[in-house]
Amino acid sequence: MKIKEARAYQILDSRGRPTVACRITLEDGSNHAARVPSGASTGRHEALELRDYGTPLAERFYGGSSVFQAVKNVNEIIAARIVGMDAKLEKVDDLLVELDPTPNHGALGANAKLSVSLATAIAEAHAAGNSLARHLAGPGPLQIPMPMVNILSGGAHANRTVDIQDVLVIPHRASSFTEALSWIAAIRETATKLGRAQGLVTHLVADEGGLGIPFLSIAAACDFVVRCISEVGLAPGKDVSLALDFAATQYFENDNYQLRSEGLKLDPVSYQRHILNLVNTQPIVSIEDPFAEDDWISWQLFSASAPKGLQILGDDLFTTNMQRLEQVIETKAANAILIKVNQNGLVSHTAAALKRAQEANFKTVVSARSGETEDSWLADLAIGWRAGQIKVGSTHGSERTAKWNRLLEIEATEESSFARPFAKL
Repeated sequence: MKIKEARAYQILDSRGRPTVACRITLEDGSNHAARVPSGASTGRHEALELRDYGTPLAERFYGGSSVFQAVKNVNEIIAARIVGMDAKLEKVDDLLVELDPTPNHGALGANAKLSVSLATAIAEAHAAGNSLARHLAGPGPLQIPMPMVNILSGGAHANRTVDIQDVLVIPHRASSFTEALSWIAAIRETATKLGRAQGLVTHLVADEGGLGIPFLSIAAACDFVVRCISEVGLAPGKDVSLALDFAATQYFENDNYQLRSEGLKLDPVSYQRHILNLVNTQPIVSIEDPFAEDDWISWQLFSASAPKGLQILGDDLFTTNMQRLEQVIETKAANAILIKVNQNGLVSHTAAALKRAQEANFKTVVSARSGETEDSWLADLAIGWRAGQIKVGSTHGSERTAKWNRLLEIEATEESSFARPFAKL
């Protein structure tokens, strides 16, 4: 089915910052819109998000962060070329590369190109008479991913209330996504109640819906969440385990890791021992970005000696970039990859990176961003790509629950199975 019209426009994300949306109209009159997310803790190797800082288009009431140039690039450059084309993702993405061949999508903006790519993917699924999840997955039972969900937040998401970015939970013993989400919601609410009972500040919520409760150490934050798991009648380490998102690039300064809440300034070797002690003393099954994005030696040394079964997950390390993925595969610096479409800039190229990671026996986690929208396509991508895991944020905020609710819908209405990547625990 051919594309009749493509129109981009500026909208707001969950942080109230501008982002790009694109609506594609097909020849049958149907409309298919996609809205692009935006990150706060961004790796320097990510695709370029084009904003209007310092240009005549800059909107002063948004502090110059408007995206009118990206919108203009869609409406004046891209749209004219894709109108009349079949709504085929691969062909449209190929054209987007032709129009802007820069590695970081810097000429037109990754946010401009991704809005078109996502809308095309949704339109293509419609033309085939399928949901996006079914269209990507093909026939047979759909696989609902295991959720990894924020309980506590710090770092760039919550003004360093704790040095690391998030303490999350993985309900790996749950028998279904519906059960998993109910466990998580109970743990999140218990965290609020226990924090309030201890006189802690519990009304501050971070960008992704986690509680911005201050803790003097990473271990203390972990202890708190472990207690919450126990309070709801679940067994820490058996039913539900912890995942830590360090976002260590944020506190890597002058070749040292500076944990200000703990008053520690650690060289890479001492810092590796610090992380290993956390992993050995807490029910942790996954650590994300424990080292800075270009501290390759620390990644490799830790991965070589880490406990068997520990998920060593890269985000800023990879930035959903095929070249960096190949480097990690070669150096064995990690064993899991966080997949973010806006880090890459094109849906088909993101899918290729995920598939390559799976071929290398990496675990794959499809992830939202801190600046999200009400769209639920992320859930469809995670299912359609059989990612196995999904990371959306917490259970608060409609931009988060839109994704959770989409997963609940698909589990309830389609033939499906629940992914259990940590089933051996």
